Amino acid sequence: MAHTTPESGAQPAPRGEQTFDLDVSYMGWFSIGIMLLVIVTALSAYAMLGGFRIPLPRPASVAVPNTQESAAVPFATLQSTPQVDLRSYRLAQANALESYRWIDRAGGIVQIPIERAMELVATEGNTRAVPAAAPSTGAKTR
Repeated sequence: MAHTTPESGAQPAPRGEQTFDLDVSYMGWFSIGIMLLVIVTALSAYAMLGGFRIPLPRPASVAVPNTQESAAVPFATLQSTPQVDLRSYRLAQANALESYRWIDRAGGIVQIPIERAMELVATEGNTRAVPAAAPSTGAKTR
């Protein structure tokens, strides 16, 4: 066989013309197959994960068991609304950092806001010298 004759026996395309070897109808079927695969995967994930449902909260009487009856079995009791407790805790901490109050009236100890305390320490640090630490080796200093 000559090099110009294809092995399948088909006639070669004349010069200047090109043949298109890709059958476009397979592209459509391939696209449909991919779409079906995506749909089947999504449906199976939906079924396995319980329909993507968020369970409704249980009534308070069911959520907290009676501790007197089951004292032998330790368990953790969670708060039903921790946001309220966290908010009140943070408010108390902020008030402690930003308020004046007596700690020990007889001893003259007061609590001042942290911003004011930092200002006092900064101005006090400029006027007072900090003593040097003693060497731990026991060597004499001159």
